[in-house]
Amino acid sequence: MDSSHRSLERQIPPIVTLLVLGFGLTALFLGYEWFWMVFALGFAVVLPILTILSNAVFGWESESERREDEPKSEPVDEQQDALDILRSRYASGKIDEGEFERRVDLLLENETVEDVKAQRTRNERELS
Repeated sequence: MDSSHRSLERQIPPIVTLLVLGFGLTALFLGYEWFWMVFALGFAVVLPILTILSNAVFGWESESERREDEPKSEPVDEQQDALDILRSRYASGKIDEGEFERRVDLLLENETVEDVKAQRTRNERELS
């Protein structure tokens, strides 16, 4: 599926939401007593049906399939994710300050997380 279809699929819910709000508020300001039905039917019926139909028309993909289509992340992003994980482990008390600093230094010395894993296996072999 090309990016224009995926983009259109993502735009349908916000467009329907704005239309429902617009019609509902217009009915409210014009004094119609049934204005609340626009909101109820729009958000409970029309929005889910159009979302399901757009998935059927444009081809529903699982999250893992979408990730496969996306470009691979750069090593900096991968390294940033690893740093975020380390920060959360340190903040939750799973690792102490020394271990946190050692792992951060190890990550910053290497370009990718794979380099860190390779260095860790080399270190384990040397200790054995």
